Amino acid sequence: VNSSNQNTALDTLNSLSSDIIKGKYLPREKLHIETLAEFYQIGQNSIREALSQLIDKDLVNWDNQKGFFVSDISIDDLADIYQAIAKIEMLCVEMAIKKGDDYWEANVLATSHRLTRSDASSQIDADEWQSRHLAFHGALVSGCMSPRLFQIRHTLYEKSTRYRNLWLKEIVTKTNRDDVNQKEHAELTDLALNRDIDGATRLIEKHILTHVELIKSSLS
Repeated sequence: VNSSNQNTALDTLNSLSSDIIKGKYLPREKLHIETLAEFYQIGQNSIREALSQLIDKDLVNWDNQKGFFVSDISIDDLADIYQAIAKIEMLCVEMAIKKGDDYWEANVLATSHRLTRSDASSQIDADEWQSRHLAFHGALVSGCMSPRLFQIRHTLYEKSTRYRNLWLKEIVTKTNRDDVNQKEHAELTDLALNRDIDGATRLIEKHILTHVELIKSSLS
């Protein structure tokens, strides 16, 4: 198989996945192979293969009557994903506090500072804020140094992204971004650097599960 064709197919898979996660294609929306092939400028067989792979990522479903369609979202799925994220995050934070060195501390401080600056600035858009937010949480757990836990964490965060995007569209410019998140991020930074495992793990669980209620509100 020509490597350029492989790269093109992979690019299409990544683009289609990203577009579904960003909400370009809505939950339960039918995915027409001919239309997608024209839009992404690739053959119909490659589109069909990409859609089949996205079934494994829970982004696409298929049935005999409807064909391919975007996977639905639900409150139950949302809650389950975030409960799992909270438990994994608590474990990773605990291990990071136990094992993290001065490089870990410096990374936590740096990402916390950048996030605080974005919280205080009306010039930072939603995408940039989210990038800094994820960087801060990534820095917090980075000291855990467990590739297996990182892999599980990445998969769960990927599954939550569609819900998180819905939340961002509704809430990121409101007072929650300033009043709630800024305070909790500052507290998490202090607790982590002071090696307070109990305090940090309790707060990270509360911090993550709060998102469930915020997203529920935006979906209702």
